[in-house]
Amino acid sequence: MIHFNALGASAALLLMASSAVASETRADLLVKGSITPAAACSVVVGSTLNLGTIRRDQLEADPSKETELEEQRVSTTVNCPSARRFAFVVREAGGNDASSDRIFPMRANESGKDTGKLFLLFDAQSTKIDGVQGYATGADRVNDLEQATWGPATSPRENLPITNGRYAVGFVTEAASTAAPANIKDLSVKLLVRPRINPVNELDLSADIGFSSDLGLEINYF
Repeated sequence: MIHFNALGASAALLLMASSAVASETRADLLVKGSITPAAACSVVVGSTLNLGTIRRDQLEADPSKETELEEQRVSTTVNCPSARRFAFVVREAGGNDASSDRIFPMRANESGKDTGKLFLLFDAQSTKIDGVQGYATGADRVNDLEQATWGPATSPRENLPITNGRYAVGFVTEAASTAAPANIKDLSVKLLVRPRINPVNELDLSADIGFSSDLGLEINYF
């Protein structure tokens, strides 16, 4: 098994925002892509996404409720010199949220306090494996994937939630399959990003808030 970080320092997925309490917040999702060494597959992840401008009066009126921002889509492609079997693991550099392994925290840059969260999913309808419809499937682990139990894979209209470093995700060509991921030469899939800002009563809005989430996409060969 070859294991390397495809989106760490060289291809980081960063959510950056600066907020003005009395005026507005601008948030940008910056996604950079890189090509791996020739022996491995190349992984390219999307482009810059603008999450919009968030003013104080655009936050949820109920101070006890989160503010849900518009869903964003990030194109992800993998191209291999020859068909290989691989799976993804996505991690947030700051670690996990104790309440759920599906949460990717967004933290204030200065204080490190939780400011919001991201939920990530692989979009079923956009998944293509060597030009044909593909389906995401989850493992019961992130290591020793040769021994993992897989599936069942998603249905054609079911998006697979991504966990923060807990389970690996592969891709197969049959819905509801319990088989291990297929050998793939070319994969394309959209990553769905669903950002949420913490409730107003959990935020210190006496000054600007800058926050970030540093996501790493790892690809494991097995």
